Amino acid sequence: MPELPDVEGFRRTFARHAEGKRVHGVRAVDRGMLRTSSPAGLGRALSGRRFASPRRHGKLLIMPTDGPALLLHFGMTGAFVWSGDDHRHDRLVLEFDDGDLHFRNMRRLGGIWLAKDDRELARIEGGLGPDWLDVSRSDLDERLAKRRGSIKATLMDQSFAAGLGNLTADESLWQARIDPRRRVPSLDEGQRDVLY
Repeated sequence: MPELPDVEGFRRTFARHAEGKRVHGVRAVDRGMLRTSSPAGLGRALSGRRFASPRRHGKLLIMPTDGPALLLHFGMTGAFVWSGDDHRHDRLVLEFDDGDLHFRNMRRLGGIWLAKDDRELARIEGGLGPDWLDVSRSDLDERLAKRRGSIKATLMDQSFAAGLGNLTADESLWQARIDPRRRVPSLDEGQRDVLY
């Protein structure tokens, strides 16, 4: 699955190609990936809207407009392609004056959401903990104090903190020399310092 660093790359790509631009059309909307709208509804909601600065919350990319917000989860194989030819794995294409931004996802994992207002956006994000980059050292201790399971499962739990997956959790634990099966309460302060 794309993890926090990957989605940050997607955020930067979106900002470079779509921030401040008006949507002239929406096509190739994959009904199977839509979570809160229909293909026609998504097109109506986004056409004519201008994108503001995108942000990332864990593995979720949030792209507000001057109206609703578009949200994407990239799953295992999602990516953006700028001005490429249409492809059978395109799940959403946003048309702008200077080209098209294709959301391509071969395995159709992940999802596409439309949040009509801040309340809907909060509902979609509701199950996520804070973004990992917003977790301070003291926050980590507070959050770990409530956990009893393995440290790896805890790090990957998106309700604990959003953005890490298998790869980053394994790499972090390996570099910290902590067995992924270790129970959270067994970690001393020094080990939590190194892990952080």
